[in-house]
Formats: sequence, structure tokens, C-alpha cells
Amino acid sequence: MRHLDLFSGIAGFSLAANRVWGNEHKVVSFCEIDKFCQKVIRKHWPGVHIHEDIKTLNAKQWNGTIDLLTGGFPCQPF
Repeated sequence: MRHLDLFSGIAGFSLAANRVWGNEHKVVSFCEIDKFCQKVIRKHWPGVHIHEDIKTLNAKQWNGTIDLLTGGFPCQPF
């Protein structure tokens, strides 16, 4: 299960997916702009690339090899 986690926050979707699929789950990349959230992600997923800006992310680099795409809602109140 190859996972691309967008607008990751502290990577709650990745944590849940890892608990469901265990060793079959692999995060290929995160996309998160918040520096504190990036620190949390790096602690739990060292070595996994973090894109800082969704506008610069090019998903073509994975050639259709993403099985799971998740995206978090903005944290700002509406």
C-alpha cells in the first residue's frame, strides 16, 4: 500500500493507515507547510520526503504507483 499524504498535519492519516496495513503500508511522501508539523512527521517517519508546498508537488514522479491518497482539512475555523 503506497501512500501519498497531502496537507498532512501531524500525519494522523498515515498513523491510522499504518495501524490498519502494518508493514504493507509505505508512505512515499508527505506534503505539509507547517514547520512544527514537519518536525512531528520527521520524528515518526525519518527519511520520508516532505514537500513543503502543494503548488510545487508533481505527482507524476510516482508514475501511478500511489494506492492511497489522503488529504487533511484545513485547521482554520470557518
